[in-house]
Amino acid sequence: MLAVEEITKQYGLRAAIDGLSVFLRSGEVFGLVGANGGGKTTTLRVLAGIMKPDRGRGHVLGFDLLCERAEIRAAVGYMSQRFSLYADLTVCENLRFRAEIYGVERPRAEAERTIADFGLGEYTETAAGELSGGFARRLQLAAALIHSPTLILLDEPTAGLDAVSRYEVWGLMQRLAAEGAGVIVSTHDLTEAERCSRVALLREGRIVATGTPEEVAKAAPGEVFLLSGSGTRELAERLAGVPGVAASYALGSNLRVIAQAEAAPHLERLARSNGAVITRAPMRLEDATLVLSSPVSRGLE
Repeated sequence: MLAVEEITKQYGLRAAIDGLSVFLRSGEVFGLVGANGGGKTTTLRVLAGIMKPDRGRGHVLGFDLLCERAEIRAAVGYMSQRFSLYADLTVCENLRFRAEIYGVERPRAEAERTIADFGLGEYTETAAGELSGGFARRLQLAAALIHSPTLILLDEPTAGLDAVSRYEVWGLMQRLAAEGAGVIVSTHDLTEAERCSRVALLREGRIVATGTPEEVAKAAPGEVFLLSGSGTRELAERLAGVPGVAASYALGSNLRVIAQAEAAPHLERLARSNGAVITRAPMRLEDATLVLSSPVSRGLE
Protein backbone atom coordinates (compact mmCIF):
# COMPACT_ATOMS: atom_id res chain seq x y z
CA MET A 1 0.00 0.00 0.00
CA LEU A 2 2.90 2.32 0.73
CA ALA A 3 6.64 2.26 0.18
CA VAL A 4 8.96 5.25 0.56
CA GLU A 5 12.75 5.40 0.61
CA GLU A 6 15.29 7.87 2.01
CA ILE A 7 12.70 10.58 2.66
CA THR A 8 14.12 13.81 4.08
CA LYS A 9 12.30 16.97 5.15
CA GLN A 10 14.12 19.99 6.53
CA TYR A 11 12.98 23.08 8.40
CA GLY A 12 15.82 25.50 7.81
CA LEU A 13 19.00 23.75 8.95
CA ARG A 14 17.16 21.15 11.03
CA ALA A 15 16.10 17.83 9.50
CA ALA A 16 12.63 16.91 10.81
CA ILE A 17 12.94 13.55 9.07
CA ASP A 18 16.24 12.28 7.75
CA GLY A 19 16.62 9.33 5.38
CA LEU A 20 13.38 7.67 6.45
CA SER A 21 12.21 4.49 4.72
CA VAL A 22 8.83 2.89 5.47
CA PHE A 23 6.62 0.27 3.86
CA LEU A 24 3.11 -0.81 4.73
CA ARG A 25 1.10 -3.85 3.71
CA SER A 26 -2.65 -4.20 3.61
CA GLY A 27 -3.99 -5.35 6.98
CA GLU A 28 -1.22 -3.82 9.09
CA VAL A 29 -1.41 -1.31 11.92
CA PHE A 30 1.99 0.41 11.92
CA GLY A 31 3.02 2.59 14.86
CA LEU A 32 5.32 5.62 14.87
CA VAL A 33 6.65 6.15 18.39
CA GLY A 34 9.30 8.32 19.97
CA ALA A 35 9.87 11.52 21.88
CA ASN A 36 8.23 14.84 20.96
CA GLY A 37 10.12 16.42 18.09
CA GLY A 38 11.22 13.03 16.80
CA GLY A 39 9.54 13.48 13.41
CA LYS A 40 6.27 11.56 13.82
CA THR A 41 3.90 14.32 12.73
CA THR A 42 6.11 15.44 9.84
CA THR A 43 6.31 11.84 8.62
CA LEU A 44 2.51 11.53 8.57
CA ARG A 45 2.08 14.86 6.80
CA VAL A 46 4.56 13.83 4.10
CA LEU A 47 2.90 10.43 3.63
CA ALA A 48 -0.52 12.13 3.43
CA GLY A 49 0.66 14.34 0.56
CA ILE A 50 0.33 17.52 2.63
CA MET A 51 4.05 18.29 2.65
CA LYS A 52 6.52 17.65 -0.14
CA PRO A 53 9.75 15.96 0.94
CA ASP A 54 13.03 17.64 0.05
CA ARG A 55 14.60 14.34 -0.98
CA GLY A 56 13.62 10.73 -1.42
CA ARG A 57 11.13 8.76 -3.45
CA GLY A 58 8.19 6.45 -3.06
CA HIS A 59 4.58 5.62 -3.77
CA VAL A 60 1.42 5.86 -1.69
CA LEU A 61 -1.54 3.82 -2.94
CA GLY A 62 0.17 3.71 -6.32
CA PHE A 63 0.65 7.49 -6.54
CA ASP A 64 4.07 9.09 -6.77
CA LEU A 65 4.94 10.82 -3.50
CA LEU A 66 6.65 13.73 -5.27
CA CYS A 67 4.43 14.32 -8.31
CA GLU A 68 0.94 13.14 -7.36
CA ARG A 69 0.39 14.61 -3.91
CA ALA A 70 -3.11 15.90 -4.74
CA GLU A 71 -4.19 12.38 -5.66
CA ILE A 72 -2.72 11.06 -2.41
CA ARG A 73 -4.56 13.68 -0.36
CA ALA A 74 -7.85 12.69 -1.99
CA ALA A 75 -7.33 8.97 -1.42
CA VAL A 76 -6.02 8.66 2.15
CA GLY A 77 -7.79 9.26 5.42
CA TYR A 78 -5.70 11.67 7.49
CA MET A 79 -6.42 12.89 10.99
CA SER A 80 -4.19 15.62 12.35
CA GLN A 81 -3.22 16.06 15.97
CA ARG A 82 -4.70 19.55 16.00
CA PHE A 83 -8.43 20.21 15.71
CA SER A 84 -9.01 20.65 11.97
CA LEU A 85 -12.79 21.01 11.59
CA TYR A 86 -15.03 24.08 11.39
CA ALA A 87 -15.85 25.06 14.96
CA ASP A 88 -18.99 27.02 14.02
CA LEU A 89 -20.53 24.20 11.95
CA THR A 90 -22.54 21.45 13.60
CA VAL A 91 -21.36 17.85 13.78
CA CYS A 92 -23.67 16.90 10.92
CA GLU A 93 -22.64 19.90 8.81
CA ASN A 94 -18.95 19.14 9.27
CA LEU A 95 -19.37 15.52 8.22
CA ARG A 96 -21.64 16.37 5.31
CA PHE A 97 -19.18 18.99 4.07
CA ARG A 98 -16.27 16.54 4.35
CA ALA A 99 -18.28 13.89 2.45
CA GLU A 100 -19.01 16.40 -0.32
CA ILE A 101 -15.34 17.37 -0.57
CA TYR A 102 -14.40 13.71 -1.07
CA GLY A 103 -17.15 13.21 -3.68
CA VAL A 104 -19.12 10.71 -1.59
CA GLU A 105 -22.51 9.83 -3.08
CA ARG A 106 -25.45 10.91 -0.91
CA PRO A 107 -23.29 12.93 1.52
CA ARG A 108 -26.11 13.66 3.98
CA ALA A 109 -27.01 9.98 4.29
CA GLU A 110 -23.32 9.13 4.77
CA ALA A 111 -22.97 11.82 7.42
CA GLU A 112 -25.98 10.43 9.31
CA ARG A 113 -24.62 6.88 9.11
CA THR A 114 -21.22 8.02 10.37
CA ILE A 115 -22.83 9.91 13.26
CA ALA A 116 -24.56 6.69 14.33
CA ASP A 117 -21.41 4.59 13.90
CA PHE A 118 -19.34 6.93 16.09
CA GLY A 119 -21.91 7.48 18.81
CA LEU A 120 -22.39 11.16 18.03
CA GLY A 121 -26.19 11.06 17.75
CA GLU A 122 -26.95 13.38 20.67
CA TYR A 123 -24.53 15.96 19.26
CA THR A 124 -25.83 16.03 15.67
CA GLU A 125 -26.85 19.69 15.86
CA THR A 126 -24.08 20.75 18.27
CA ALA A 127 -21.39 23.08 16.95
CA ALA A 128 -18.06 21.28 16.73
CA GLY A 129 -16.41 24.01 18.79
CA GLU A 130 -18.72 23.24 21.72
CA LEU A 131 -17.79 19.55 21.96
CA SER A 132 -15.68 18.20 24.81
CA GLY A 133 -12.13 17.18 23.95
CA GLY A 134 -13.03 13.50 23.71
CA PHE A 135 -16.04 13.96 21.43
CA ALA A 136 -14.18 16.50 19.29
CA ARG A 137 -11.50 13.86 18.76
CA ARG A 138 -14.16 11.30 17.89
CA LEU A 139 -15.63 13.71 15.33
CA GLN A 140 -12.21 14.26 13.75
CA LEU A 141 -11.73 10.51 13.37
CA ALA A 142 -15.19 10.15 11.85
CA ALA A 143 -14.40 12.91 9.34
CA ALA A 144 -11.12 11.25 8.36
CA LEU A 145 -12.90 7.98 7.59
CA ILE A 146 -16.11 9.21 5.98
CA HIS A 147 -14.92 8.41 2.43
CA SER A 148 -13.91 4.83 3.38
CA PRO A 149 -10.18 5.19 2.67
CA THR A 150 -8.01 2.08 2.43
CA LEU A 151 -4.98 3.91 3.84
CA ILE A 152 -5.50 5.68 7.17
CA LEU A 153 -2.96 8.02 8.80
CA LEU A 154 -3.74 9.03 12.37
CA ASP A 155 -1.76 11.49 14.49
CA GLU A 156 -2.32 10.77 18.20
CA PRO A 157 -5.90 9.54 17.59
CA THR A 158 -6.64 8.74 21.25
CA ALA A 159 -5.34 11.99 22.75
CA GLY A 160 -7.92 13.33 25.19
CA LEU A 161 -10.04 10.19 25.19
CA ASP A 162 -10.99 8.21 28.27
CA ALA A 163 -10.01 4.55 28.67
CA VAL A 164 -13.26 3.21 27.18
CA SER A 165 -13.07 5.52 24.16
CA ARG A 166 -9.39 4.62 23.59
CA TYR A 167 -10.35 0.95 23.62
CA GLU A 168 -13.09 1.63 21.06
CA VAL A 169 -10.74 3.57 18.76
CA TRP A 170 -8.16 0.79 18.79
CA GLY A 171 -10.90 -1.74 18.19
CA LEU A 172 -11.94 0.28 15.14
CA MET A 173 -8.37 0.41 13.83
CA GLN A 174 -7.96 -3.34 14.26
CA ARG A 175 -11.28 -3.95 12.50
CA LEU A 176 -10.35 -1.72 9.57
CA ALA A 177 -7.01 -3.54 9.23
CA ALA A 178 -8.79 -6.92 9.36
CA GLU A 179 -10.98 -5.71 6.48
CA GLY A 180 -7.88 -4.92 4.40
CA ALA A 181 -7.04 -1.32 5.20
CA GLY A 182 -3.57 -0.14 6.15
CA VAL A 183 -3.21 2.06 9.23
CA ILE A 184 -0.26 4.20 10.34
CA VAL A 185 -0.66 5.75 13.77
CA SER A 186 1.61 8.01 15.79
CA THR A 187 1.34 7.67 19.53
CA HIS A 188 3.23 8.59 22.67
CA ASP A 189 1.33 5.92 24.63
CA LEU A 190 3.66 2.93 24.54
CA THR A 191 1.08 0.59 26.05
CA GLU A 192 -1.12 1.36 23.07
CA ALA A 193 1.81 1.03 20.67
CA GLU A 194 2.20 -2.59 21.74
CA ARG A 195 -1.09 -3.27 19.92
CA CYS A 196 0.52 -2.43 16.55
CA SER A 197 1.60 -5.07 14.04
CA ARG A 198 4.94 -3.29 13.68
CA VAL A 199 6.47 -0.14 15.12
CA ALA A 200 9.24 2.27 14.22
CA LEU A 201 11.09 4.19 16.92
CA LEU A 202 12.05 7.68 15.75
CA ARG A 203 14.85 9.79 17.18
CA GLU A 204 15.65 13.18 15.67
CA GLY A 205 13.93 12.24 12.42
CA ARG A 206 15.67 8.90 11.99
CA ILE A 207 14.32 5.40 12.50
CA VAL A 208 16.53 3.78 15.11
CA ALA A 209 14.60 0.51 15.42
CA THR A 210 11.74 -1.19 13.60
CA GLY A 211 9.91 -4.51 13.83
CA THR A 212 7.17 -6.01 15.92
CA PRO A 213 6.92 -4.51 19.42
CA GLU A 214 8.43 -7.73 20.76
CA GLU A 215 11.34 -7.63 18.30
CA VAL A 216 12.15 -4.00 19.07
CA ALA A 217 12.09 -4.63 22.81
CA LYS A 218 14.26 -7.74 22.52
CA ALA A 219 16.87 -6.06 20.32
CA ALA A 220 17.25 -2.91 22.44
CA PRO A 221 20.61 -2.54 24.19
CA GLY A 222 20.86 -2.70 27.96
CA GLU A 223 19.14 -4.72 30.66
CA VAL A 224 16.19 -4.09 32.96
CA PHE A 225 16.38 -4.30 36.74
CA LEU A 226 13.39 -4.12 39.06
CA LEU A 227 13.86 -2.64 42.53
CA SER A 228 11.05 -3.50 44.94
CA GLY A 229 10.37 -2.95 48.60
CA SER A 230 9.43 -0.06 50.84
CA GLY A 231 11.11 3.21 50.02
CA THR A 232 12.35 2.21 46.56
CA ARG A 233 10.79 5.28 44.95
CA GLU A 234 13.11 7.44 47.03
CA LEU A 235 16.10 5.78 45.36
CA ALA A 236 15.34 7.37 41.98
CA GLU A 237 17.55 10.42 42.57
CA ARG A 238 20.47 8.30 43.72
CA LEU A 239 20.30 6.18 40.55
CA ALA A 240 21.45 9.14 38.47
CA GLY A 241 24.93 8.74 39.94
CA VAL A 242 25.21 5.00 39.28
CA PRO A 243 27.56 4.28 36.34
CA GLY A 244 25.80 2.64 33.41
CA VAL A 245 22.23 3.62 34.34
CA ALA A 246 20.39 5.06 31.33
CA ALA A 247 16.91 5.63 32.75
CA SER A 248 14.54 4.69 35.53
CA TYR A 249 10.85 5.15 36.27
CA ALA A 250 8.33 4.14 38.90
CA LEU A 251 5.93 1.32 38.11
CA GLY A 252 3.44 0.84 40.90
CA SER A 253 5.44 0.50 44.11
CA ASN A 254 8.53 -0.65 42.19
CA LEU A 255 11.33 1.15 40.41
CA ARG A 256 12.24 0.00 36.92
CA VAL A 257 15.86 0.65 35.89
CA ILE A 258 17.37 0.35 32.39
CA ALA A 259 21.14 0.02 32.50
CA GLN A 260 24.23 -1.69 31.17
CA ALA A 261 24.98 -5.16 32.55
CA GLU A 262 28.06 -3.68 34.25
CA ALA A 263 25.77 -1.61 36.48
CA ALA A 264 24.39 -4.72 38.20
CA PRO A 265 26.93 -4.80 41.12
CA HIS A 266 26.32 -1.11 41.87
CA LEU A 267 22.55 -1.59 41.80
CA GLU A 268 22.78 -4.68 44.02
CA ARG A 269 24.79 -2.76 46.64
CA LEU A 270 22.33 0.12 46.49
CA ALA A 271 19.41 -2.25 46.94
CA ARG A 272 20.99 -4.07 49.90
CA SER A 273 21.91 -0.86 51.70
CA ASN A 274 18.32 0.35 51.45
CA GLY A 275 16.50 -2.90 52.21
CA ALA A 276 15.25 -3.32 48.65
CA VAL A 277 15.07 -6.44 46.49
CA ILE A 278 16.56 -6.40 42.99
CA THR A 279 15.50 -8.76 40.20
CA ARG A 280 15.95 -8.92 36.42
CA ALA A 281 12.98 -8.23 34.15
CA PRO A 282 12.37 -8.58 30.40
CA MET A 283 12.72 -5.47 28.26
CA ARG A 284 9.40 -3.82 27.32
CA LEU A 285 8.67 -1.47 24.43
CA GLU A 286 8.61 1.44 26.88
CA ASP A 287 12.09 0.50 28.11
CA ALA A 288 13.39 0.20 24.54
CA THR A 289 11.96 3.60 23.67
CA LEU A 290 13.71 5.22 26.63
CA VAL A 291 16.99 3.64 25.60
CA LEU A 292 16.76 4.35 21.89
CA SER A 293 15.03 7.73 21.87
CA SER A 294 16.80 9.58 24.63
CA PRO A 295 20.17 11.25 23.89
CA VAL A 296 21.40 10.47 27.41
CA SER A 297 20.95 6.78 26.72
CA ARG A 298 23.21 6.53 23.68
CA GLY A 299 26.03 5.09 25.73
CA LEU A 300 24.18 1.77 25.79
CA GLU A 301 24.36 1.35 22.01
